[in-house]
Amino acid sequence: MSLLQIEEPIRGEQTTESEKKFCIGIDFGTTNCVCSVKIDGNVTMITDEFGEVIIPSVVLFKDSDVFVGNQIKKKIKNGLENRIFSIKRDFVENPDAKKIYGNHKQKLSPIEVSSLIFKYLKNCCESFLGKEISKCVVTVPAYFDERSRFAIKQSASLVGFEVLRLVNEPTSAAYAYGLERKTRGNYFVYDLGGGTFDVSILKLTDGVFKVLSTGGDPFLGGDDLDKLFACKIAEDFLNLRFEDLSKNNKVILVRKAKLLKEKLQKETVLNEFLEIDKKQINLEITEKVLNMAISEILDKTISISTAVLEESDLKENEIDGFILVGGSTRLKILISKIQERFQLKIFSDIDPDLVVSKGAALHADGLVNGTENLLLDVTPLSLGIETAGGLMEKIIHRNTTIPIVKEQEFTTYEEGQTAIKIHILQGEREMVKYNRTLGEFVLDGIEPKPPGIPRINVRFMVDANGLLSVSATDKSSAIQKELEVKTTFNLEIDQMRIMIEESIKNSSLDMQERLLEESKVDAIRFINELQSMDSDLKEICSAEELNKINSYIKLLSKEIQKDNREGILDFLKKLDLATQSFSEKRVKQKIKSALIGKNYDKL
Repeated sequence: MSLLQIEEPIRGEQTTESEKKFCIGIDFGTTNCVCSVKIDGNVTMITDEFGEVIIPSVVLFKDSDVFVGNQIKKKIKNGLENRIFSIKRDFVENPDAKKIYGNHKQKLSPIEVSSLIFKYLKNCCESFLGKEISKCVVTVPAYFDERSRFAIKQSASLVGFEVLRLVNEPTSAAYAYGLERKTRGNYFVYDLGGGTFDVSILKLTDGVFKVLSTGGDPFLGGDDLDKLFACKIAEDFLNLRFEDLSKNNKVILVRKAKLLKEKLQKETVLNEFLEIDKKQINLEITEKVLNMAISEILDKTISISTAVLEESDLKENEIDGFILVGGSTRLKILISKIQERFQLKIFSDIDPDLVVSKGAALHADGLVNGTENLLLDVTPLSLGIETAGGLMEKIIHRNTTIPIVKEQEFTTYEEGQTAIKIHILQGEREMVKYNRTLGEFVLDGIEPKPPGIPRINVRFMVDANGLLSVSATDKSSAIQKELEVKTTFNLEIDQMRIMIEESIKNSSLDMQERLLEESKVDAIRFINELQSMDSDLKEICSAEELNKINSYIKLLSKEIQKDNREGILDFLKKLDLATQSFSEKRVKQKIKSALIGKNYDKL
């Protein structure tokens, strides 16, 4: 196995102020988007046509026009129920699948809908800066899989953006804090955005940012808090279930709940009017009502954070603080829960709504203008391929820093094999059946040779964006096949945690199963080799030797059927000893045959 070095583009020469290029940092959020750029040493937040920094990730089709972000609330009065929001959540399942969105007559994919948002963001950036902009860095949730990441990149590329890097959102936030404060230590980055929750533990040292462990939930965010609060209001004040409300009334109630949630961070009691179906209802809402509605889901984020800490192999006293990201981290109850559980210093002096974009802008500037700082992420789960016996051979291990390239050499298993299937896997278990399939392809055209002779080089490359490509090359013929892996479904954080926990819990049993399968593979291969040399055995061996060899082959085959590793190893050893004389005679015979007709005086 060899490890190749990849040169980071940020290691370029420093440029003068007049030579600097603009590269936009884009926080493409589930609920809101924020764009920023570094100008004259400072990060500047880019505003839309209305002077707003926070641009809702919302699209609305009206007649032949498309409205995005704040255009909807500023220009549209009716038809708000047809808004398309939280589109980024659709990247989790199948970003290529088309369906009807809003009142649009044609089916669209999440990629196409998101490209409309990216187009609007690009226009805002160009209007704000007064020049054409093409390069950008886009942030994504830490647990977006390869397919989701590729789809986000594709959405931006469709409108003319050149995405230089995809950066995990919590990592981007840490980058913002690290660059400004030259912070060293280990930090939680707790990111509770509008639609996703990500938590990471990062090690910051001299401008180098390395992710030690990550976790989260792609279906948990501020939108869910608003809905839970809306459900509570419906039950307590309307005597109705939220699900029984009309679609339009649901939208109205959730928007009101969001507004009340934000106001309750400054006041403990609110007296407000709620208008539904042209009826005004007086609401006396307390902070206690809000906290009751959302407490359980916030506890879930604390539990996930605790699990991430355990996976990092760090003790709590080795963590130097919490970095808060996302508007929902302004909740007083959440801050209390974090302090109660972890008793750590909380960093929140950079606006939690803007910190991700700010980090992206700093990194974007470094990519095009040079910097001494390096941003490192890790692979969340091990990557490898299937080998004989249904075993998983790990090529890139979990928590390996990316970008990374690793190569490993394999060979054929059967006599005269002309093709080999590359079955790409993700997971921590020893056996293929317990891991996750990412894709597969066949390398054919291999010259038929005895098993163990062909040399197949398998190359795994995970780029800086977390995208995986796998290639296999037959070294003798240079025939090569390659596959860019885009997973067919998202792996939720709960599934990922279960996979890791089960690998630890079953490590002993897994290893026993692996050793059994390896012994069976060795035994079957040995038997096949002997059977392929049947004529040589009959010619060279005595009747007694031949009977002994055949007897051991039968006994070994029975042990294979019984899954008895000790028996397999025992008869493998006996068969090896029984064939030693044959092997020696066969080698001498081949040497003698090769030398027949040679003039020894000239040798």
